[in-house]
Amino acid sequence: MRTLAVVVLAGAMAASPALAQPPAAHPPAARAPEYDPAAEITVKGVVEDIHESKLKLDHPGLHLILKTETETVEVHACPVRFLSELDFTVEKGDTLTVIGSRPKAGDLVIAREITKGQISLTLRDKKGVPIW
Repeated sequence: MRTLAVVVLAGAMAASPALAQPPAAHPPAARAPEYDPAAEITVKGVVEDIHESKLKLDHPGLHLILKTETETVEVHACPVRFLSELDFTVEKGDTLTVIGSRPKAGDLVIAREITKGQISLTLRDKKGVPIW
């Protein structure tokens, strides 16, 4: 399995209609929770929706709605420009495995690593500190 580590890169991703619309089912929280290594889980599912959050209190960046066999979760990933510049695309219908923190056992997962096929993208270190 090939692993990509996110590094600081310059640039911006072009706007995409799929990324512009937040899902109606999950309004942003008053303040997004912090990464909790003790609450780390692994989820696998199919991407149902993708949007970009620009709210400072809501983990700005790419958010994915992931449908697992038993539930639907919102995955907070990373700044969208990192995926674009690393040529790591995520589209509706993709099957992903996400390792991340699930604070308070809610429907939100803060991604540390995303795997699509044979490629894994590391977004945070084991303590949850972003590496971008």
